[in-house]
Amino acid sequence: MNGAIYGRTVPVPKQRRRRLVMSFEMVRLDRASSEPLYQQLCRQIREELESGSFDSSASRVPSSRVLAATLGISRPTVNQAFSKLVEEGYLQVRKRSGIFVADHLPATFLKAARLATGARTEHSPRVAQRVTRMTDSRSGRQLDVGIGGPPSVTLIAGLPAVDEFPIAVWERLREQVLAKKGAHLLRYASSRGEIELRKAIAAYLCDFRGANCRPDQIVVVGGMQQAMLACALALINEGDVAWIEDPVFLQARNVLAFVGAKIIPRPIDREGLVIGKCSRQNSPRLILVTPSHQFPLGVTMSLRRRKALIEFAESRDGYILEDDYDSEFRFDGPPLPCLQGLDNAGRVIYTGTMSKILYPSLRLGFLVAPPQLVDTLVKVRAVMDQHSPAIDQATLARFITEGFFLSHVKRMRELYAQRRVFFIEQFQKWLGDYFDLEVTPAGLHFVAWLRRGEDLPLFMRAREQTGIWSRPLSFFCIKAQLDPAFVFGFAAWSQAQIEQGLAKLASAVKRLKQHGAGNGSSFQIHRFSPATTSYWPSIAADEIH
Repeated sequence: MNGAIYGRTVPVPKQRRRRLVMSFEMVRLDRASSEPLYQQLCRQIREELESGSFDSSASRVPSSRVLAATLGISRPTVNQAFSKLVEEGYLQVRKRSGIFVADHLPATFLKAARLATGARTEHSPRVAQRVTRMTDSRSGRQLDVGIGGPPSVTLIAGLPAVDEFPIAVWERLREQVLAKKGAHLLRYASSRGEIELRKAIAAYLCDFRGANCRPDQIVVVGGMQQAMLACALALINEGDVAWIEDPVFLQARNVLAFVGAKIIPRPIDREGLVIGKCSRQNSPRLILVTPSHQFPLGVTMSLRRRKALIEFAESRDGYILEDDYDSEFRFDGPPLPCLQGLDNAGRVIYTGTMSKILYPSLRLGFLVAPPQLVDTLVKVRAVMDQHSPAIDQATLARFITEGFFLSHVKRMRELYAQRRVFFIEQFQKWLGDYFDLEVTPAGLHFVAWLRRGEDLPLFMRAREQTGIWSRPLSFFCIKAQLDPAFVFGFAAWSQAQIEQGLAKLASAVKRLKQHGAGNGSSFQIHRFSPATTSYWPSIAADEIH
């Protein structure tokens, strides 16, 4: 031993804690050093404070008795170090409370912090090309996509009514699975997913989505994002062609860019993704589609187009990634069968998620893979994060098998149908003079087409003032040149909130129009579709399959 004294844990009397306490766990004292112990302690505490790495909420310093017992030194030694730090302005004594980090540290600390900050901002990190290929330009707090605190009325698409989720039922089932399986659920789990959940999902998909699958074809993943990324990593080499709908969900495009795919955006017509003509050299390795309810245009792919797409994928040795988006929420009849149920060639990978049906932070989804791809996808999924939380998987399995899942879907479909009708009425009342609302038979959002293109900057400015963050349709476009429109969500808000949000937006637009302030927005208007005033792109008849 070199005489170093490392922090030792010794029993200390319990005491009431007014605030979190700084632990100074990294203090190392060397008895063999010529430097006195109190100076070593003083110096190391000072250095820790000057680093600025401590949590500002943990501002109370341990008592001299506790720190002396922890470090194995005498209390006078600790008190001598504390006294010096108090004199230097790093610590302050508060009567009947203890010793705390000073509210305003000495100038030497502030100077060091400024220098450290400056050094960090000057450095430009080298990142992989896969990151720079993505279209995501967000930074800082913009990357915090979650909602902190009480949700406001934003009318953005993609948010379910999480306040309607049966939390009490879920917690009861969670307690039951923990009582039954105990520590088993705390161990590492299967990268395929818990077998009970895979059985429950397979039964549901076959009975209610028209799928043709077995439990051993299912891989449980952490939501739709991970499902898309796992498939892209498993099937696409850099430079391989991938087709994607245009307009499209932005993160789907980012996934393909991330893996280095050559992205070919395909237009949407009234039957879904347009296949068109394609040379053998540009045949897609992967085709991403949302046949049940295309986002954001809301088109449901026709049976004719579905069959043609499967035949095309088989003839070109490609695969179709089916995102069964909003399939449960169809309002003019039962949900349509999924694309995977029509596939006899093993070319469709079906993906689903619980984010919209149950709640987004659950982060559970699934893949249904052709038998020849299952092991490959399991290997890729294992590399990502090994497995999804076993406790949540077991709880979801019980939630499905005991009938709560179907009951919840039915109840939410009825609730969303009511909010949908109310949104249409209120939208016509408040914004009907500006928009034509496109009403599709499914989904939790609407596309509202502006009647006058010159009003687009006006509404962009109104969004900034009101926080009603409906997205412009052009945000989702790659090459598509569509008429100006906005995408509104309605599912997450009560009728009173919907009326409040629409009225607020209409009032802001009226006020801006009176003051001629619409042109203050920096948003650029996209050209109208050159072929027609309709939102459908012009497509030659011989290109449609």
